[in-house]
Amino acid sequence: MLKIAFCAAYVSFSAGWAMAQDTVTWEEDIEGWNVAIDRTIDNSCFIISGFENDIYLRVQFNATQQNVQFIVANMGWESLETGQTYGMEVAFGDQNPWEGLAEGHVWNGILPSLVLSVPFADQQASHFMREFADMGSVRISHEGAELAHLILSGAEEAVASMLACQRRVAEAEDSAKAEEILRDKDAI
Repeated sequence: MLKIAFCAAYVSFSAGWAMAQDTVTWEEDIEGWNVAIDRTIDNSCFIISGFENDIYLRVQFNATQQNVQFIVANMGWESLETGQTYGMEVAFGDQNPWEGLAEGHVWNGILPSLVLSVPFADQQASHFMREFADMGSVRISHEGAELAHLILSGAEEAVASMLACQRRVAEAEDSAKAEEILRDKDAI
């Protein structure tokens, strides 16, 4: 039964706010990470993985909002409310934590999550992604209480694939070419 709940949560988080047909797989199982394209946010690429203790992590570009979103989710966060903001700290390896307000969201009505947005401006998102890829672990906290300590095996390779995905999508000059890329990424 636990495995069924894990699969349901993972699928819900992968598809996100969008329906499954709005998510296109780019690359699967990069040391436990999957790379996909979310068509509902201007064909933005994301990576996703599941961890122990029902923790799920999705990191995505959001072209519509011009930021990177760090999204952590857990089935057990029943008191989390959609639209509510929560103070969040994200510390990669031994680096100083990134601090900000994360927005609560319940994915597909079943998976509570916190969404921390890091803007492209002043290369903040670039620095955030570099730390994510290079540091090997992350501690996620709310008001000083640790929500998760995750080992990010394969993060460097997953981020490289996500960047390649986003470059290919950005190369599309018009929506027709973008649709072609999404239908058959391997033909490129």
